[in-house]
Amino acid sequence: MTNNKKSERGSLIKEVVEHLHFESFEFLEEAINDMMKGKPGIYALYDNKKLYYVGLSINLKERVEKHTKDRHVNKWNNFSIYIINKTKFLKDIETILLRVINPPGNTVKGKIPKLKSLQKVLKKAAKQKVSEAKKEAKEAKKKVKVAKKEAKLIPGFQSTKKKDSRKKVAKTRRKK
Repeated sequence: MTNNKKSERGSLIKEVVEHLHFESFEFLEEAINDMMKGKPGIYALYDNKKLYYVGLSINLKERVEKHTKDRHVNKWNNFSIYIINKTKFLKDIETILLRVINPPGNTVKGKIPKLKSLQKVLKKAAKQKVSEAKKEAKEAKKKVKVAKKEAKLIPGFQSTKKKDSRKKVAKTRRKK
């Protein structure tokens, strides 16, 4: 049986250019304008091959070019751009990238609206598990006590626990 369903791959990312040198803005100005100007997406700035910064913009060319003059100047030397079809997802994509990768140039990690509510759910579940474990431990202690009492009723049963072991240790220490 074959699946005739068309793949969804590529429906979010429209175009990609990776690891362009920052001097491309001057050298390939016209091509860069045609490719990036007014187009939305995610961009990544690299210091050689090490990721330095991740950002989003509705005008990639303008935003990446600004980074050649702002506080990030001289901290990166090449960049990648990912032109995105659906701009309503840009902030979510950037937030995921920032939280997963944690680039050194980014100071803000992005907000996830439902994060706190999910953390509350997990916290509540963890408390419930702890409570259940405590109940089980309490029940196990009760079972041990009952088993000990029953064992004492069996004729000829001797406990493996040595009585007065503290006194014996203290006596041996005094003798030395």
